[in-house]
Amino acid sequence: MKVDSVITLENDMNCLLLEKANYENDNYFLSVILDENEEPSDEYIVLKEIIENNENYVSKVTDENVLAELAKLFTRSFYDMVKGLPNMQDAD
Repeated sequence: MKVDSVITLENDMNCLLLEKANYENDNYFLSVILDENEEPSDEYIVLKEIIENNENYVSKVTDENVLAELAKLFTRSFYDMVKGLPNMQDAD
């Protein structure tokens, strides 16, 4: 599974994988649920990647302790991306 790809959950909802983090040797994805027009909604979920028998699956993360740790990782990754952007001058 890769960031910027769309996956379909068992309930036929599509999710866009926005960000990947590794925590305790497992991969997690910050994802946004896509609406019926395949546009991002305002609903975000965190998914854990599960690999069994060379097949990829996901499960929704609900453990608040794990979510808190992942929020730190996702925030740090976002900060690093923004920090690397060039400075913008006000165009007046």
